[in-house]
Amino acid sequence: MNRSSIAGLSFVSIILAGCSADSPYLRPIVELPSMFRELTGIGNSEPAAAIQAASPAVAQDVWPESDWWTGFGSSDLDKLVLRAQGANFDLAAAEARIRQAIAQAEIAGAPQFPDLTVSSGAQRQQSSPSSGSTTRSSNPIWSNRFNLQLATSYEIDFWGKNSAALDAAHASIVATRYAAATTALTTIANVANGYFQILGLTERLNYARQSLADAEDILAAVRAREQVGTASLLDIAPQVSIVEGQRAAIASLERQLAQQSDALGVLLGSAGRPEIAPVALTSLKIPKVGPGLPSELLRRRPDVANAEAQLISANASVRNAIAQRFPSLSLTGSGGFQSSDLSKLLDPKSQIFSLAASLTAPIFAGGRLEGQEKLQRAKFEELAATYQKSIVQAFADVETALSGAKRTREQLVAQGAATDASRLAFEAAQAQYRVGSIDSVTLRDTERSYFNALDALAQARLGYYQALVALFQSLGGGWEIPAE
Repeated sequence: MNRSSIAGLSFVSIILAGCSADSPYLRPIVELPSMFRELTGIGNSEPAAAIQAASPAVAQDVWPESDWWTGFGSSDLDKLVLRAQGANFDLAAAEARIRQAIAQAEIAGAPQFPDLTVSSGAQRQQSSPSSGSTTRSSNPIWSNRFNLQLATSYEIDFWGKNSAALDAAHASIVATRYAAATTALTTIANVANGYFQILGLTERLNYARQSLADAEDILAAVRAREQVGTASLLDIAPQVSIVEGQRAAIASLERQLAQQSDALGVLLGSAGRPEIAPVALTSLKIPKVGPGLPSELLRRRPDVANAEAQLISANASVRNAIAQRFPSLSLTGSGGFQSSDLSKLLDPKSQIFSLAASLTAPIFAGGRLEGQEKLQRAKFEELAATYQKSIVQAFADVETALSGAKRTREQLVAQGAATDASRLAFEAAQAQYRVGSIDSVTLRDTERSYFNALDALAQARLGYYQALVALFQSLGGGWEIPAE
């Protein structure tokens, strides 16, 4: 590079010294609540017979552990989660997206290093003797040329264009990892909910079959009374309707159970139905879970971390778009050997080399560069709003989950008491009907009330466990942003 070129580059650098492609990242501000509203009533007391599972009171500062599902005390659930972690298709796809992001970062980082190529060649040329030649031979003249050349080019990242692209790619890797963590949390929660639904449907089936047996016993008693003339067809037909209604309910529950088993199989990466031991929901434990401080929630939600990582990536893309509008300084060089004799190709006298520098600056691109910068800034603004929404949504999710856990617990306690009362009324009605002190209408009313109460109790118990899963999920399931 000669002195005039160096002087020219220095002059341009001085002129452009006031320009900047920097666009520092500033985290958007979101006002955080000082406490969660729905704190009272979560695990303060056990609903006794309604839950039938001993568990200590829940401390409000107990955050979920990373293996939060083990708190339910189900070895079957532990096995299902482990199986899903190794075979779930969504998790496999998420891992593949991480590898894609890493590969994209490798591509984005390539301009940080010189581009080096090597080439070699051999050429044999024929030429005719010149018309003024004194030689008598008319044979053509042959000449050889051999070359071996190494070429390199490198763009000096004067404005940080290439480093900004690499920063964006690295932030995308981080975002993809957080997205995978979100997928894992959702998958585990779905497995837990699917498992509880199977247990809940099994419990409802047991209640329905018990109710069918009771209804058939009552139908037999009504028919016996009809034979002795103390009952009529008006007494038998309604009871037949109750019996057949219970059979229809059983068929519906069996269909739902099959569908839920198939859905759980898909979560486990299998087209078959998993083997689930028919244990009662009442045999499970009530795990400890508390929301802690609202300010800590942002470290517990991988979806919030994902939103911010995407925002950081977008900010780096803005820097890249700004740098695209500034001049580019490229250095090129080549060196090698060239000879007409292959045996002398590597002779030091055959060495050739060249070195050049070029400065190119965009002057008019039809608004393309300005448009790219505006596009990236608009994307950043979009993702900033998405990040802020993810924070607000996280707090709303926790409040909803806290309320759900509290209300379903209250519902379960109340439904347990209602079921006990319905059972006592039904048993008394059966005894009185057999001695003829009440009519069949009163018996059927208490019968329907008890059957409905049993089914509602099973649904309330399932709803409570699902509400606990929702609370774990809203708190990030024990996941936390790594310190690094």
